[in-house]
Amino acid sequence: MLYFNLSIKTLIHLLRYFRINDPYRMLGLLIVLIIIYLPLFISSPGLTFPELKSMVLGEKIHEGSIPYSSIVDSTAPITTWIFGLLDLVFGRSLLARHILGFFILFSQSLFFGLMLIDKKAFSESTYIPSFLFSVLAFFSFDTISISGELLGAGFLLLALNNLYKEIEFRTQRDETVFNLGLFVSLASLCNFSFVVHLFGVFAILVIYARTSVRGFLLLICGFLLPQLLMMSFYFLNHHLEDLWQFYYLPNLRFSSQAFISARSLLILGAIPGFYLLVSIVILNREARFTKYQSQLLQSMFFWLVFSFLQVLYSKNLRPQSFITLIPSLSFLFTHFLLLIRRRRFAEMNVWILFGGILYMSFTACYHKLDLVNYRDLLVTQENKKVTGKKVLMLGDDMSVYKDNELATPFLNWPLSREIFEQPDYYENIIIVNNAFKADPPGIVFDTNHLFGKFLDRIPRLKDSYTKTADGVYEKTK
Repeated sequence: MLYFNLSIKTLIHLLRYFRINDPYRMLGLLIVLIIIYLPLFISSPGLTFPELKSMVLGEKIHEGSIPYSSIVDSTAPITTWIFGLLDLVFGRSLLARHILGFFILFSQSLFFGLMLIDKKAFSESTYIPSFLFSVLAFFSFDTISISGELLGAGFLLLALNNLYKEIEFRTQRDETVFNLGLFVSLASLCNFSFVVHLFGVFAILVIYARTSVRGFLLLICGFLLPQLLMMSFYFLNHHLEDLWQFYYLPNLRFSSQAFISARSLLILGAIPGFYLLVSIVILNREARFTKYQSQLLQSMFFWLVFSFLQVLYSKNLRPQSFITLIPSLSFLFTHFLLLIRRRRFAEMNVWILFGGILYMSFTACYHKLDLVNYRDLLVTQENKKVTGKKVLMLGDDMSVYKDNELATPFLNWPLSREIFEQPDYYENIIIVNNAFKADPPGIVFDTNHLFGKFLDRIPRLKDSYTKTADGVYEKTK
């Protein structure tokens, strides 16, 4: 018996195909997604700056460096260690990382659909949420990049599953609310901005669940447990101050780096945004739900609001930053489609959403849509004169690391700047001297003209490096 049919007739009736509660339909979804993503695998739009940073960071971890104590960077710890594992397995292979990211996204969409079926969130058991999740995730090519957002989104889905268990009164247990805090904490250790969802969880539990004071204490304990374990590790290794200085403190600041303009984001999100407004209006006017389904719907809307706040708080603003909005949008769109009584109109809306997102994504990533500009996201400026060497960039341009390796721990320039701009502090001189002694770069790109002041204070370095061009020092000894 053939459980999935990808004939022309099936493709025409996408909504009908995924509306049936048959797990083997997910195999059909997987094949459709492979066909869709295949052009990105064959002809990648290019390497992005976050991906380049993940490769460089992974190489340092693979070499034996410890985050924060021997790497000046604010990337979350779980993400950092996974970057090291990826470097061990894949090296700098972008294709292998994208394929793995694709399967992570697919597994998240599958889990999300199964979770909603188990919680009886809709009037019928359907895999439409999984289909919509996968379609919405395609709105930009960089969503398959392995990053803290992608990894942390999986933990947030696990947290959402426990949140729904807590809302469902008959299944309330102590471990449910404890695990809820635990998964939010693990998500924040993948991407610190996900800590915003802890406040969302508090708000949803206060409004829609009968959680006791003891339950909220368990939630806090679940959240603090991974954080305290990590602090204990750094405390025992005498690097707790480094953890605070290079991880917690930078991520607590309200500052971010935008890799794409607001106009480009609005264009990429125009179709999902339109259907979000339509869904809210239709659900407000036409929906007839049970009390439990209504609570799930309202809680998902609150989750959407806090996900948007998390995006505003995130440190690197790019299309993938919006990945946490996808579960909420998939949930709302599914309700909207199931409310349409005429199946022809429902199918038409599915195809408008499906085709529109594919068109916008493909034309944007292959530079056929002038309204969307990925220029600041893609690594395009390469230093062709320097390849295969250990270098150090004392500036914001990380493109030099595309064909070279990082020497010294100074990966994150905004954090490293605080060291190099204060050469009069003895502690900074010691840090720079030890860093260059342990891992000396062959070439130093000093675009901000700060390295010379340290050469004057460290005679050993002054004898080893010669200025060969404006802002370029080369190791001669």
